[in-house]
Amino acid sequence: MRMPAATLATVFVATFAWPAATLLLLPCKLTAVGGRYEVSARCGELPVPLDPSQPDGERLGLHVAVVPALAEDSLPDPLVVIAGGPGDAATRFYAAMAGAFTSVARRRDIVLVDQRGTGQSAPLHCPGLDAEGLDWSVGDSVDETVALTLACLDDLDHDPRFFTTSVAAQDLELVREALGYAQFNIYGVSYGTRVAQHYLRRHPERTRSLVLDGLVPASVALGPDTALESQVALDATWARCEANGSCNAAFPDIRARFDAVMRRLGEAPATVTVPHPASGQPTPLVLTRTIAAGVVRLLVYSPQSAAMLPVLVNDAFERRYDRLAAQALMLAEGIGELAYGLNFAVVCTEDVPFWGEVDLEAQRRTYMGTMFVEALAQVCERWPAGVMDEGFKAPVESDVPVLILSGEKDPITPPRYVSLATPFLANHVEVVGPGQGHGMLAVGCVPHLVAEFVDAPEPSELDSACAERIVPFPPFISPLGPAP
Repeated sequence: MRMPAATLATVFVATFAWPAATLLLLPCKLTAVGGRYEVSARCGELPVPLDPSQPDGERLGLHVAVVPALAEDSLPDPLVVIAGGPGDAATRFYAAMAGAFTSVARRRDIVLVDQRGTGQSAPLHCPGLDAEGLDWSVGDSVDETVALTLACLDDLDHDPRFFTTSVAAQDLELVREALGYAQFNIYGVSYGTRVAQHYLRRHPERTRSLVLDGLVPASVALGPDTALESQVALDATWARCEANGSCNAAFPDIRARFDAVMRRLGEAPATVTVPHPASGQPTPLVLTRTIAAGVVRLLVYSPQSAAMLPVLVNDAFERRYDRLAAQALMLAEGIGELAYGLNFAVVCTEDVPFWGEVDLEAQRRTYMGTMFVEALAQVCERWPAGVMDEGFKAPVESDVPVLILSGEKDPITPPRYVSLATPFLANHVEVVGPGQGHGMLAVGCVPHLVAEFVDAPEPSELDSACAERIVPFPPFISPLGPAP
């Protein structure tokens, strides 16, 4: 077949734009949120061994994308963006958050690798859990959650033992070699900070700088703190309402109203039909206590979204469930894209086996209760443990420049985690956003701080005073927003 000249030129540029590059990249579009966000890039597929110890065995394809730098005088060391979850795809995350990377992307390529098991890299989806959406994570029935998960395990296309952070870090180095870059700058968010740190541990000479947004120290086993920290974030949301004259006047007993709503939905779910936020089509929803808790859990990730809770809770208290149901549908659309098979492959290898004794009484005192930890514990009793490098849980020791971003009220990776990692990071700086939640990248001046740090990774010289002026979004007193 004869290839058009323009296509030949595109292939040539995509293949040879970087020294020693061996991975063919062709023009593509990265999308997120059902196509509402779109970014132009160059994409390719890198074949890698399923089992790294068997290089001639079964292979899978890693989906790789490069967003070329905008400037002609681009710099040789790109920024790699690693998504969280575990289970989110880097290409999808970047498409949704590209605006926050604008300053970095002017002179640096952005490299995106859908971690194996996510996105277009042999995704480990669990259709039964995807359909449950918000319901599964604090499920009414541990037995049902376990059954759905084990059914997923039986149906996976690949052995999940090889879908862990240790293998993902090896994949990232194979991508670097295939693209011909000498060094990476790396941005990781949430679980992505674990991948970034392990890559640094394995390949310090290939790591120019790290930006860790919502730090998960290597020694931390995620899970037991989830309900406890989420309750802290919810209490902080109510405290902001109580301290705001307009919010307190509109909703003087917001904590009691929330408790009443959760109790009522636990006794008798509400059936609601609302226009779907994406399609506009009438969509029925049985609003259970579980789904309501799932909405709250995701909204308190950020003070911007948590600001809506007083209005949502007050509406529900007055038996107007439409807005709460609409939020559930919108959030479920996003969380349904998570690759739960990859999620379990990671947490059942790297987290749950290291929990120790969990204080179930403390869990019961939270709005989430014990279902989250009980379901995960039972799932991981039967999920096969995967590949984990020796010393994986030990602190990462390095003098590579590191910028740590923390939200003061982060319900997933609270700032107190940082002290578990920083004694071993000799060249770091931490920026804490007052009153902020999980993921600081798009908040206030933080995008500019990240760009400045990547351009000149000197922690002691980074002026982060602007971050101290960040304030939480004020609470809504009506669907239109905060008080004028």
